[in-house]
Amino acid sequence: MSLFDFNKVPFSRHQRFTTLSMVPDGYGERQCCLRYVAGGDMRPSLGNLCLVTFFDLQGNSLTPSFSLSPGSLEAVLLKGDEQVGKAAFCIGDGEVLHVKGEGIELRFELQGSRYDYAYQTPAGEPCVVAAGENLRLTPVAKVGELNVRGEWRRDHAEDVAISFKGDQFEGSIVLHERLCLNVSHSSFERAKADAEHAFAEWIGDAELGQAARLANYILWANTVPAKGHLSAPAIYMSKNHMINIWSWDNAFSAIGVAKTSPKSAFEQFAVIFDQQDASGLLPDFVHDQGASFSFTKPPVHGWAIDHILCAFGPVFDDEQLTYLTDKLEKQLSYWLAHTRSGPDKLPSYAHGNDSGWDNASFFANGGPVEGPDLPTFLVLTAQAIARIKRRLGDVESAAHFEQICAGLVQLLVDQLWRDGHFVVRKSDGADAPKNSQSLIGFMPMLLGDLLPNEIGEQLVSEFKRSDLLTDWGPATESPNSDFYEADGYWRGPIWAPTTLLIHDGLVAQHATELAQKIATKFVNLCEHSGMAENFNALTGEGLRDPAFAWTSAVYLRFKDILANQSGS
Repeated sequence: MSLFDFNKVPFSRHQRFTTLSMVPDGYGERQCCLRYVAGGDMRPSLGNLCLVTFFDLQGNSLTPSFSLSPGSLEAVLLKGDEQVGKAAFCIGDGEVLHVKGEGIELRFELQGSRYDYAYQTPAGEPCVVAAGENLRLTPVAKVGELNVRGEWRRDHAEDVAISFKGDQFEGSIVLHERLCLNVSHSSFERAKADAEHAFAEWIGDAELGQAARLANYILWANTVPAKGHLSAPAIYMSKNHMINIWSWDNAFSAIGVAKTSPKSAFEQFAVIFDQQDASGLLPDFVHDQGASFSFTKPPVHGWAIDHILCAFGPVFDDEQLTYLTDKLEKQLSYWLAHTRSGPDKLPSYAHGNDSGWDNASFFANGGPVEGPDLPTFLVLTAQAIARIKRRLGDVESAAHFEQICAGLVQLLVDQLWRDGHFVVRKSDGADAPKNSQSLIGFMPMLLGDLLPNEIGEQLVSEFKRSDLLTDWGPATESPNSDFYEADGYWRGPIWAPTTLLIHDGLVAQHATELAQKIATKFVNLCEHSGMAENFNALTGEGLRDPAFAWTSAVYLRFKDILANQSGS
């Protein structure tokens, strides 16, 4: 079974919005679609521009069989079981889709909005305007026949389509928002070779298995260019549905690329931190058109930065470290000043989305909720700041943040440690649902030696006794919990970020053998089921979005950890 399955994994290229992917057609089937994945995932269209359809030269519909690689998407066209033609796609300089084919008609059928139309420029060039997407498509034919159609209806056109046709054809479609730039109309083969070379540079000289190659491809191809509110090239979670950068997802993406591209790792932090509110609040997500502050996400960034520095050494220079500590200080200040009523209280999440565990069982009775993970992350934020301050020579400031660490650990233990485990409670004092058996209670293992030894030991023992660790990895809710749902998002499935956090927590508590076991389980899971958004905890089946960035990032990180352990 190939993990490079176009039914699941979109075709795109590094720092491009142009994408081809399979989308539902409204009749229970999936069909190839040309998309421009700017503007975020709140738009109903998700950037869908044109259905991509195939016909023989007599106009009969053909069935494509796709083959995906980092450099090109290729299709064999079938009439029944008989092959009658071929088509191929690649992405060139800028937002330019190159196409070629043999013995067929390749048609791009505009999906349609109120004021779509097609026209000829004064220079005689055809142009299609996808008004609802604020985008223009300019097709060019180098070989073969090009046709652009649109049936005029009073103030717009219907059935707008671009088609390339012939025994042999080659051409391109330029996707642009304003005037069509003087782009280079290089050959298909040149564009394909350039894409293949760019991906080869991304992965370096390493000999990669199929899963590692897929993980690298997803991180590479999910990267969109700096534009609008995106201050740096940024890794979308997916180019299927999740076409944003969320403000904890970015930290895991950074970990995934830090070894091979420290610059890209820094950019993943910067693209979110550059949108930080003056209060220190981070947005829920950002895309090229804007940022949303309806929610935020858990403050894992200090832990992630420290993870990168411990794993890969001084990959950030002093200027970058100063930038990061400034942003982390503001982030810490937000949580301590605005999510609790006083310094003797614990910070809280107002909504499940703020915690990153959107619908988790500990939010079944609403919020605000005080849980053990938030103070843990804030301790690690303060610790990361202190360590960087010491490196930069600011010993006095480092000592201040170390005091914050100690105070938060004490609050965590005093208020949430009960009867040998950490609890979750509402800020009004009411306990979270009693039957909740969430993985969230084990996040304080990340505190390592900052946690009293006896508590750390009890957490490890309780984790070993729990039903959370399945054959595939740590479930987010115990399969024996009343709240467990096989495809319940944060009520059971295995997720990449929580798996890496639990792994690091076990390492911090010196339970290295169990940590290695969890890393191995996750690697096996991805090699079995691909880089899905999350996974069924009992069967290992990939769930929801099937081509996800942070899954890819954590897979690559675990591969590196296990390789280092086997080599030591």
